[in-house]
Amino acid sequence: MEATIRKLIDERIRPRARVDGGDIKFEGLDGLSLRIGAYADCATCPCCEVEFPRWIESYVKAETDLDVRVSVNRHVPYYAR
Repeated sequence: MEATIRKLIDERIRPRARVDGGDIKFEGLDGLSLRIGAYADCATCPCCEVEFPRWIESYVKAETDLDVRVSVNRHVPYYAR
């Protein structure tokens, strides 16, 4: 299942984040806990708090029927601190 979710993130979700100058990466799956890394503009965006994780959860559920919980690790660039 991890490979399926990783592919979904890389091919469907990640391109949408990159359009706005950000980037996300799959960091891991432990049971139903999905870890996503947020980079560049995504790391500083307020959407990473609630909206983005919920959107990813609903997208993954629609595609795989898994009820995952997403946590976002923000990798804030040194110049944005």
